[in-house]
Amino acid sequence: MIKSKPEVLVVGAGPVGLFATLLLAKRGVQVQVVDMGVWPCKHSYALALHSQTLGLLEEVGLLEGIMAAAYPVWRMGFYDAKGRKAELRLTGDHESRLCMVVIRQSALEELLERKLQVLGVNVLWGHEVADLVPVEDSVAITINTLDRESRVPAGAHTECELADAQVLHVPYVIGADGHDSFVRRALNTPFPEVGPAQYYGIFEFASDFDLHHEARVVLTENSTDILWPLPDGYCRWSFQLPDYSEVTAQSMKEKLLSSGFGHFSTKRVKDRHLGIGSDDFPVLHPGKLSSLLAERASWFNGRVGDFSWRTAVMFERRLASSFGQDRVWLAGDAAHVTIPAGVHSMNMGLFEASDLAEAIANALHATGLGGELHKYHPRWAAEWRRLEGIETGVEPQAGTDPWIKNTASRLMTCLPAHGSVLTELAAQLKLDLSVPD
Repeated sequence: MIKSKPEVLVVGAGPVGLFATLLLAKRGVQVQVVDMGVWPCKHSYALALHSQTLGLLEEVGLLEGIMAAAYPVWRMGFYDAKGRKAELRLTGDHESRLCMVVIRQSALEELLERKLQVLGVNVLWGHEVADLVPVEDSVAITINTLDRESRVPAGAHTECELADAQVLHVPYVIGADGHDSFVRRALNTPFPEVGPAQYYGIFEFASDFDLHHEARVVLTENSTDILWPLPDGYCRWSFQLPDYSEVTAQSMKEKLLSSGFGHFSTKRVKDRHLGIGSDDFPVLHPGKLSSLLAERASWFNGRVGDFSWRTAVMFERRLASSFGQDRVWLAGDAAHVTIPAGVHSMNMGLFEASDLAEAIANALHATGLGGELHKYHPRWAAEWRRLEGIETGVEPQAGTDPWIKNTASRLMTCLPAHGSVLTELAAQLKLDLSVPD
């Protein structure tokens, strides 16, 4: 139960929600963050921070902790099934703070939580937003407290029983509650597709394959696959599955539900410790991984050791028609979802959280809503339309490699940056993209 009335309620304790909470707390705002999950996630799809994002996190004293837990990525290589075709330099001098880094979402969330605890703010786990109604000068929000100690029988669709409920009136709400956002749905905000959904099979395993601080994107005729280096001698392959069906995905979800893993903060399950690579789901069987590697990345000759995670997931491409209004605003996956290669959703979400925290803090310390909040939706919606190629095209320069020219539009969705830095990365490939600062 929330014991004091916050000025801002943040819904969702992923990286975006935690970062928004931290920035608000540092600005002296009374803020509370809640999450319907009963514990932090152990596995997730987001795993890399752009160089731009590292600069943002450095401002709040997180860089040292991030670098201690991260694997620096100095290059992004582009491949086809047979070998290397092109590369991006993500840093010019191997100064780790200027590069992209791979860090597990759980490690990033732990660092953010620790910073919050120092400021006297604790995440309220097991707190579910059940109703949200904007009123004249505040937001009426109903919060259910879930009993974390009580578990209902396996197969039920909720894991915890209701322990308490309360209604708060808060000046502002930030919805950072993921792609199935309750906050967005409460606002009746459309969340249309801006491109076709893509299914991926994700395999994390120990390997002796040395990526030499490089992430690799593999483009075949029908798929975009990604190989990420991970700390401690592991790697992650994300293989697009063009023939994978939603029926299969629903079957997997029902198996998880029937096994007692039923209370999820979003429809994407972040913790899957079941044996779902077994014969019940052949798309995740080790034999399937071997065939995918042979077909799409014959150059990968590393050992496939113990698996730490295997799952299949649908990545949609959606963009909210509005990032919020008046006193309720969206950030991160609540406002947008996309394919995983460029790791855009989380990184952009952290910048959105920064913008929101500053604008809301200024509004609270001044009179009225202020002009900054009204600029929030147009700015980030336009940036996402550019990233998704809705309004901005890409043109090859004179002398652009033919392979790059033929894959240019697909390559653009993989570049780990936004704004002017995205333009600079595209120029390395001799591609022109007009993106404002």
